[in-house]
Amino acid sequence: MNNQLLQLVRKHYSIIIILLLALVLRLFALYEYGLNLTLNSDDVGYTKSARVLIQTGMLTYHQIGEPTVHIMPGQSFLLALVFLIFGFEEVGLYAARVVISLFGITSILFVYLIGKYVFNKCTGLIAAFLLAIFVPQILTDNLLLTESPFMAGMYVLLYCSLKLANERKWSYFFGVIFSYLLCLMFRPTIALYPLVLLIYLLLKKYPLKMMLKQFLIALVLLLIVLGPWWIRNYIHYHEFIPLSGGTGNPLLLGTYQGSGYRYGEPYDDVIKKINKEHPNISAYENMNLQKEAAIDRIKLWWKSDPKSFLRSYTIDKTIKQWNTSFYWKEIFGVKIELMQKIHKLTMVLATISMTLSIFLYKRSLSENVLLFGILAYFTVLNNIFFAFDRYNQPLMSIWFLFIGSIISYFSQKTKSIFRLRS
Repeated sequence: MNNQLLQLVRKHYSIIIILLLALVLRLFALYEYGLNLTLNSDDVGYTKSARVLIQTGMLTYHQIGEPTVHIMPGQSFLLALVFLIFGFEEVGLYAARVVISLFGITSILFVYLIGKYVFNKCTGLIAAFLLAIFVPQILTDNLLLTESPFMAGMYVLLYCSLKLANERKWSYFFGVIFSYLLCLMFRPTIALYPLVLLIYLLLKKYPLKMMLKQFLIALVLLLIVLGPWWIRNYIHYHEFIPLSGGTGNPLLLGTYQGSGYRYGEPYDDVIKKINKEHPNISAYENMNLQKEAAIDRIKLWWKSDPKSFLRSYTIDKTIKQWNTSFYWKEIFGVKIELMQKIHKLTMVLATISMTLSIFLYKRSLSENVLLFGILAYFTVLNNIFFAFDRYNQPLMSIWFLFIGSIISYFSQKTKSIFRLRS
């Protein structure tokens, strides 16, 4: 047993060192900043939601006595499980942050596996190392947000998708389904990922008969897992709510991005008007009214200036969501201004790397399409609603994979040149 463990360490020592480094950095951040490291935003909301869930058995978010459909249940249930074991107080909060950090470590491992599988081992190690030391991610892995669990699930999903397309084993199919459903429990934005996967499977000439069979099985599993959620939502709100009912606010906020602020009433006035005219409605009903207001604003904007509408919902919002990094609290003495400069440089390098990768790794063209497809999918989705750098935090590792692939390619070419000369 000891010999097997020693052989395992020797074989994979590089990634083990990176994972240990990542863990040390995240635990050191937790030690250094403790429970004071908070956004006082969604992280506090999820913590309260978990506590109320344990005390009352009701999933809430905005109001303690009001069942919510604003969020998916994953984060609240995850934190509730930790609190059941370690309690609500300081120990439980520290334990919850350690669990979130472990999700971050899982993401690093699967980013490495993806890089190794699609490109080569060196690419995987570079991407994993970049993610391990990426300061905004270290911060995020110390916050009680959905980003880290969702990100871990997404990279397991991506890895299993790659393996399924190439090896066509049922174990990878169930890995895809499990990780997809896990992601759904934390963020509904992953819902249309199967369309991206379908394009990739068709490029890989995946057997249509097997695809159809697996689709039917996936549909049954989806009904089994989401069925209780649908029933619960119908009992409380008397309508079919497939995932969450919290899209109204981001849709409304998105109409004020780009040139949208020029059309219609200011955002604060819209919210005040809704609250004044409907003082006793539920948070879900409030969201629906915000959605109606957003649609009215979109119609007005399109009628007034379709060119600025199209520019804002394509170019402006894309720049908005990728131009900055989600880094709201400074840690390790890294200033926000410096981090944003590093981010801009990273995005330039990543865009160049992605373009080069298409030509330099022709054997991985389909895999490059899948990686780019995920970036494009979430970019378009966020453009439709609210372009926000936080929503793209889980996607940075894909850019790191492209950067790693080009560094690896040219380092190998350089080594080959030196060997020839010697």
